[in-house]
Amino acid sequence: MKNKIKIVAAVLVMAGIAYWTFMSVWPSIYSGAGIMFPVGSGPIVVTNTGSQPIPIEMRSGERAVSFRVVSAEIGLAETAARQGSGSSAYYTVNFELPPGQTRLDVTRGNNVNLISRSETRIEAVVTPMSAGTQRNVLIMAAAAMLIGLYYISRVTQHRWIAVLRSKLTKNELQQKETTA
Repeated sequence: MKNKIKIVAAVLVMAGIAYWTFMSVWPSIYSGAGIMFPVGSGPIVVTNTGSQPIPIEMRSGERAVSFRVVSAEIGLAETAARQGSGSSAYYTVNFELPPGQTRLDVTRGNNVNLISRSETRIEAVVTPMSAGTQRNVLIMAAAAMLIGLYYISRVTQHRWIAVLRSKLTKNELQQKETTA
């Protein structure tokens, strides 16, 4: 009974890690007119569905932290400017989003929101992490899963190896009988 509890606990931890990993790296999709949504530290692909450029504001959240927005497609490489003072201060970058699809990258910052006050509908796919951070998260999750599998195997005294060996031996015997 004690071993079953250990195995169930290990499986629950592994399921939690898998869920967290999935939610951490899966892109979010936002769509609408006059919307605001959070962006991570990964790329953002924004589609302006209208025929005219629209004003976009990218603003830091509660804790005022400077950030930088870069887009080679529209020639944007701007560091956020501080607005206000004291605890009500925030950083902001304003630019025009041309019609069509544009890739934006937020660097040196987090807790940034993209704000569109225009009546023109925009669609955005937000990747919450940069490629390097995603790779690190996936490697750490895989390592944790392997450790969890080893722990379960150890709790069961590696019985699966004996079962696998017996199946391999049976298959080898069957192959020898059919060839003889």
